[in-house]
Amino acid sequence: MDCVLDEELLANIKCSDQEDGDEIDEKMQVEEQLPPPDASAQSACFNGEDSDPLQESATTCNFPWIFEDADVLITEDHLADMVLKNEESLRPVVPKRGRGRPALNSGNYTSSCGQLWSVTRGTEVSVEDLPLLGQQACGKGPARTVSNAVEAWMLLFDDEMLRSLLRHVNEQVRKRRTATTVPRPLDIVELRAFLGLSYLSGVFRNARYSGPLEELWTLELGNAIFRASMTLARFESISECLAGNCGWSEGQKLWQRLLINCRSYYGCSSWLAVDETSCSVAKSRMTLCCDARTLYMANAVVSRNQRCSDKDVEQLICDFKTTGRNVTLGTRHLNVAQCEQLMKRQISSLGMLDASSPDWPRQWHIESPLYSGASKLIPLDGEAVFCCGLSSQVDALQAYQQTSHACQQFHELSQRFSTAHATPAALRKQANPFLQLLHFVLNAAAVNAWILLRLSPKGDAAMEQRDFQRQLGLFLTQQRLQRRLQRRSTSTSLVMRLQICEILGQSSQRLLSEATGEAKLTHSVGVLTPDKMSLPLGVNLASRYGEKHRRCKPCARNKRGTKSRTRCQQCLQHRCGNHLISRCYECVGILPGQLPEGNMRDEGGT
Repeated sequence: MDCVLDEELLANIKCSDQEDGDEIDEKMQVEEQLPPPDASAQSACFNGEDSDPLQESATTCNFPWIFEDADVLITEDHLADMVLKNEESLRPVVPKRGRGRPALNSGNYTSSCGQLWSVTRGTEVSVEDLPLLGQQACGKGPARTVSNAVEAWMLLFDDEMLRSLLRHVNEQVRKRRTATTVPRPLDIVELRAFLGLSYLSGVFRNARYSGPLEELWTLELGNAIFRASMTLARFESISECLAGNCGWSEGQKLWQRLLINCRSYYGCSSWLAVDETSCSVAKSRMTLCCDARTLYMANAVVSRNQRCSDKDVEQLICDFKTTGRNVTLGTRHLNVAQCEQLMKRQISSLGMLDASSPDWPRQWHIESPLYSGASKLIPLDGEAVFCCGLSSQVDALQAYQQTSHACQQFHELSQRFSTAHATPAALRKQANPFLQLLHFVLNAAAVNAWILLRLSPKGDAAMEQRDFQRQLGLFLTQQRLQRRLQRRSTSTSLVMRLQICEILGQSSQRLLSEATGEAKLTHSVGVLTPDKMSLPLGVNLASRYGEKHRRCKPCARNKRGTKSRTRCQQCLQHRCGNHLISRCYECVGILPGQLPEGNMRDEGGT
């Protein structure tokens, strides 16, 4: 791993707020009150060996879940109300007298696609609900031991993705080479610093009314880490290289690699959600599969063509077949035939059935629930919640309300501190699919890494998203700042080095001591020792000025025609003012009686 972490910096910027003991006690009490799953409800066809071998067993976790299992389970009071409603729904309906032929509907309904619905579940149909397994979300493999932001992030945005991005940028740099200008290529350290500044731009530029990107590099309204990491011109140049001519396939490589990492290092809970969200990439569709209890993006599909919704669902939940989980489907992806197929693969389903759906029962007055095999329709505010194979211990309405917005909530989290705020103004008006997809990859990797860190026993479960992304940006720029601090170049001023020390949390005492020593050497005045104040024996000084103007010997070597009358008083070689060092007689220590004839004693003393 190329990135070197500074433990002292980690101690300075890592949040260390501890949760109160009262909150932990309340969660423990809630867990004690949860009723155990009914052992008799275990399906005979479910095989526990088909579950994920890396799925961690339920352990104590302080992660703030979106909802608890107790929120979707049926209480005893609610169960009594449901029994009473079922008894009332079984009573015969008194037909109303009126004109026309009496209705022949005796509680049976048919949809336009031929699906049969009934107000009672047929006793001749043997349907067993899936068991409520209660899987807990957790990290897998190295994700269980991450302790800071950059460790979690580099599991998802790995070195292979960094090298691929680096090749693309340097390829664009080579294309910009001309006869007069040779752009400097990037290395992996500078690329990490660019990504870190992009994350920090999302933190500082997420307000509704925020200034332009250039303000972040100013002294008055900006931040020192932007000026210390790289210049604004360099940042814009890298952005332009990323926005260069690049096909959709290059962006898809990064996207597919991110999905592989997201699936490899995370174990989902029992509640999943699949829905379509808005996509910033031009002319493309995005369908997400998120964990409804943590909002982690477990899988996703981005496509630029009109795909069948059934294929999207099959691809998104391919990792969870035969694991007994529940998936809440969006309106576009919900149909009865597919849900029954999921039921055969040990996956229950939820969703809101639209009245325009071909599975909607015709002439249904939405007064009582309807059944069709393992499927059930529950009225809700003029619409109907559809569930298939859901455990009888679960309140379907509550479960749908808690899980139906998970994909949209993840999308909002990914856009809250979006790296798209780091796009220069000149590139915002251009449509570039690769750059747009790269921003979404960076945003999704940051949100998922934030969730992994909070789930880790070594992480802080109470860490805010803003603090996580700020730490991530600081870590990614650290190695670049260390390089500029250690480099002895005139481009990095003392003021900038002091600011870098402050950003990294290092002491500036050594830097100030070195600068003081250099200043003393620069401004020091030469002093002759007492034994050198008089002329050595055998040395006689002639006149400083010769009789004629002659060519300066050092200038003649450089093919210059400089002539001068001044000369060295000892070797008598002529020198111009650029190659002759002059001192006054008093400083040299020559007494007036020692001056040879021809020297000018009273004309400046030199």
